[in-house]
Amino acid sequence: MKLRNASLLALVLAATVSCDRSQDGAKPGSAPVTQGGSTDPWNKPEAAADTLAKPLFWQLEKDGKTSYLLGTIHIGVDPKRLPPIVYEKLDAAKSFAMETDLAKASSLDLTRKDGSTLKDELGPEYWKKLVEALGQQEAMGVNKLKPMIAATLLSIRGLPRTTAMDGALEARAQNKHKQIVFLEPFEVQAAALEKWMNVRALKDMLDDVPGTDQRMKELFAAYVAGDGTKMIEIVDGERSRWKAKGRPESEYDEQMDDMLYKRNASWIAPIEKLHADGGGFIAVGAAHAVGPRSVNELLEQRGFKITRITP
Repeated sequence: MKLRNASLLALVLAATVSCDRSQDGAKPGSAPVTQGGSTDPWNKPEAAADTLAKPLFWQLEKDGKTSYLLGTIHIGVDPKRLPPIVYEKLDAAKSFAMETDLAKASSLDLTRKDGSTLKDELGPEYWKKLVEALGQQEAMGVNKLKPMIAATLLSIRGLPRTTAMDGALEARAQNKHKQIVFLEPFEVQAAALEKWMNVRALKDMLDDVPGTDQRMKELFAAYVAGDGTKMIEIVDGERSRWKAKGRPESEYDEQMDDMLYKRNASWIAPIEKLHADGGGFIAVGAAHAVGPRSVNELLEQRGFKITRITP
């Protein structure tokens, strides 16, 4: 999934933030609850509004078997906006695969251990910017936490606070008694976040809050439109902004490898196994599904026929 680099990295963590917040307004008995605490919005009686006309949704065919892959956005798009064909294919699938076990997010240690505060690390100038962007109460709420949390809140501040799409899909799969497959340990995502969502990344975002907001809006609009090409353009635009700050391209490439490409490659074997066992439904962040070295491209290289599904 990328707008400004830190903001795009933040989308990974946004899944865990939004899973917690999505329950705040839930009414008792409004929907079944899974072991992880996520609700299944499709079991609510109200009809979905503004159904996505062109979801990032593909059919994967090989050796006489069929699987399906959905590119998700972690927060901002209500899962009920997905068209009926998406959950029809999920309901019919033998198994469901997603990036990682979001229930383990609670095990991620986010507290600063050295006695310092984020305010200390940022310094007066950047702390003032953070307060202006998030508000005094929310800024103080992250003051004793690692920079990745502030970066996450900053990156999603302009998006609708919806149920996390991947969490909702997992909830439906659990309620339908599907086999659940996690493509990587949660620790893999946590390590990448710890490495790249540091105070430097947060400062980059604070240096251009309006630009960060605008690129997030563009990314959000591209996802809603089902425009994978536009999403790739947004990702590609990050390289020039990285270079403009005088940073080596090799470091940018390392970050992209850690956050996208190495992870994509590591998912191919479990996806192939899931497919060989009878096919399934796979949900991964949209940035993993489109463009060069994406999951779809890697599967195509392994002999899969990939077909975009448009309702």
